[in-house]
Amino acid sequence: MPRVRLPSASSSTSSSTEASHRAANAALVAATERVSCGTFSPADAHHLFDQLLHQATPVSVRPLSGFLAALARARPSHACSDGPALAIDLFGRMSRGAGPRVLPPTQYTYTILMDCCRRVRRLDLTLATFGRLFRTGIGADVVTFSSVLRSLCDAKRTEEAMDVLLHRMPKLGCIPNAISYTILLKGFCDDRRSRHALEILRMMAKGDTCLPNVFTYTTVISGLFKEGEVAKACDLFHEMLQQGSPPVETYNTVIDALCKDRAMDKAELNEATRLLEEMTRQGVLPDVVAWNSFMTSLCKHGRIKEARAVFDSMVMMGQKPNSASYSIMLHGYAIEGCLDDMDDLFISIVRDGHKPTVIMYNSLMDGYCMAGKMEEALRVLDAMVLAGFKPDVVTYNTLISGYFKIGRIDDGLSLFKEMSLKGVEPTIVTHSVILHGLFQAGRTVAAKKKFIEMIDSKIPMNLVTYTTVLDGLCKNNCSDEAITLFKELCAMNMKFNTVTVTVMISALFKARRIEEAKDFFATLSTYQLVPCVVTCNVIITNLIKEGLLAEAEDVFTSMEKTGCAPNSRLLNKAVRLFLEKGEIVRAGYYLSKIDEKNFSLEASTVELLISLFSKGIYKKHINLLPEKYRFLLGASQR
Repeated sequence: MPRVRLPSASSSTSSSTEASHRAANAALVAATERVSCGTFSPADAHHLFDQLLHQATPVSVRPLSGFLAALARARPSHACSDGPALAIDLFGRMSRGAGPRVLPPTQYTYTILMDCCRRVRRLDLTLATFGRLFRTGIGADVVTFSSVLRSLCDAKRTEEAMDVLLHRMPKLGCIPNAISYTILLKGFCDDRRSRHALEILRMMAKGDTCLPNVFTYTTVISGLFKEGEVAKACDLFHEMLQQGSPPVETYNTVIDALCKDRAMDKAELNEATRLLEEMTRQGVLPDVVAWNSFMTSLCKHGRIKEARAVFDSMVMMGQKPNSASYSIMLHGYAIEGCLDDMDDLFISIVRDGHKPTVIMYNSLMDGYCMAGKMEEALRVLDAMVLAGFKPDVVTYNTLISGYFKIGRIDDGLSLFKEMSLKGVEPTIVTHSVILHGLFQAGRTVAAKKKFIEMIDSKIPMNLVTYTTVLDGLCKNNCSDEAITLFKELCAMNMKFNTVTVTVMISALFKARRIEEAKDFFATLSTYQLVPCVVTCNVIITNLIKEGLLAEAEDVFTSMEKTGCAPNSRLLNKAVRLFLEKGEIVRAGYYLSKIDEKNFSLEASTVELLISLFSKGIYKKHINLLPEKYRFLLGASQR
């Protein structure tokens, strides 16, 4: 793009002065547009300033400030990778060598510069610029102070930000507004100190200077949800409701957070449902974001019928589903194996004139692959290609996993080789799928070779990949190798999750390293982890197998105290293990737990009970079982 040529300082007649002024403004406006388009480079900027600083007429502050503001907001581009840093550099150049050729910067210009300093995470420069502004005598308004507050909060110096807001601003005659408070509250919430943010909000509500607005409430509500303070977040939202109808964005925040919270129990589902109903009563039509959040959570927890009911309600209320809505439902049907429903929905998408996306096609293939129907999955692939879509990495991952699932390992590996030929770059997910498939097929040598190749190729690996390898080694009688790898990961300061921990506890028991397994379970808190029901299942069942019955019961008791509810699988397994050891009283206790939680006895549990009580030695113990199970004595005598 040609550069604008400005008149030089030597041509300073009255008419040329006006022309110079107009040309400078035009050059800055053109430069601002190029910054917005991502085509303005640092070289262009310095060339422009060479001309501006050598012209006769002072540069106007307004277009100059607009240009600097555009640089401050500019996203990294091929032409300029760091707009804020360039703006700081140009401002410094202007301050050093401009003299009378640039009009003095205004408060707005200084505020822009401070925002640039914040974006490049230079708190020291932000504060230095703020001090320089005050030395000019211009003073600062609430917008300028807001930039200081943001910089302090970004640097995790929220206590200093609070001091500025509560003390320094009023002392300098600048009254904080709702935006100032919201910046501070967001800082506390980002620091996981949402309770402190709530206290400040309460202080605002009690005062008469600056009342909290919808953004203030929404910020704190979101922070509370992120820290798991669900009850407090809901209480604050209801308090907000009493003061008027919140916008749809606030409802979305609350519904989305409720849907993502833990396992979305019945109470939370009811609360999310109630909020949707409340929205319609208030005349606020839920947007597609709220509906999609609701459906996503229901599908995630296997409640596909309820998700479909929500989908149908959305349509009945006049809200058109978007491509994400359809993708959520297709994925939900695929996960649950509801292939007929999945097909019907896809047909309706096409029938209603919607264009299927790659994500939708991938969901269809995933459903068929999980059901072991590879021919149908490949037909979907053909249809996708005919529709003009290229298979992406998710497509390949899905099909490779599908082949491995039905034991067609070589077909899966051939597809992996095809990826590179088609220009599709494998991700760590792809490599993890292959590792899992090889281990699952018992091709341990090939899996270990693949893992070493990944290390040698310096492929970045995540915890999922390492856990896949650890699990594969354990399940293929290579527990010692798994333990060695785990120790290497510990030396790398790898952060583990409960899945990895569960795999390792199982490996230690398998390797007969009982004390190490127990010690590892006891030190979970050092990894900031809370045992889940699967972890407890592994430790309890292995302790029973080892005859450490009292220790197993201690773990079960602590499990219930920490709110980790035992599932049917754990209770049935415990009953069978205790029965096999002749521990009828202990088995009876876990049977009563099954009864208490309205779980069903698994067929293998019933068979073992009947088998044991058909033996004379155990008949006298039948009265030790809960009364409802004593009929089994009669069944054993038939």
